[in-house]
Amino acid sequence: MRSIYTLIVLLSFALIVESCGGPAKTDKKAELKTSIKEMEDSIMAIQKDPIQAAKMPSLTNIELINRLLAYYRAYPEDSFSADCLFKVHIKYSDLQAYEQSVAYGDTLIQLFPNYANKDFLLESLASTYDVLIEPRDPEKVKFYYELLLKEKIKPTKRKDIENRLKYIDMDFFEYSQTQFSAK
Repeated sequence: MRSIYTLIVLLSFALIVESCGGPAKTDKKAELKTSIKEMEDSIMAIQKDPIQAAKMPSLTNIELINRLLAYYRAYPEDSFSADCLFKVHIKYSDLQAYEQSVAYGDTLIQLFPNYANKDFLLESLASTYDVLIEPRDPEKVKFYYELLLKEKIKPTKRKDIENRLKYIDMDFFEYSQTQFSAK
């Protein structure tokens, strides 16, 4: 009889703990979003003044990256996590950490294949591999541009990408010079 009583008490305690955990999880989600928004607002305020923006330490952006990744890791299937990954991709690029930038871009494509800004992301990845990562990897450039061609894009952009793919063996600067000379 005593063991049944103990079991009931333990189950009751477990239910109380579980019920308290639900709102706390929601609060944590809201807290993370708020901390991200506050950091983004702070960075935007600093960037309005070019002098202050030039003085802004990289650690400020790294702190934003940490907050974005904390949200993504806590809620990996949440749609806001896709935006977090996108922002991490952009911030690492801003910090000239291109390998990390493309890694998070790839993660975003894999986990959220229907991401709203996928066309911008694919173009960013292709451009990063085309211009910023050394040694240049023409196969990666081609891969991302071909993915981009599968998206709904403007006809002029489609034509530009198709033309770029014809000259994929040229680096971006050689290609640009060729296009400039042709006009």
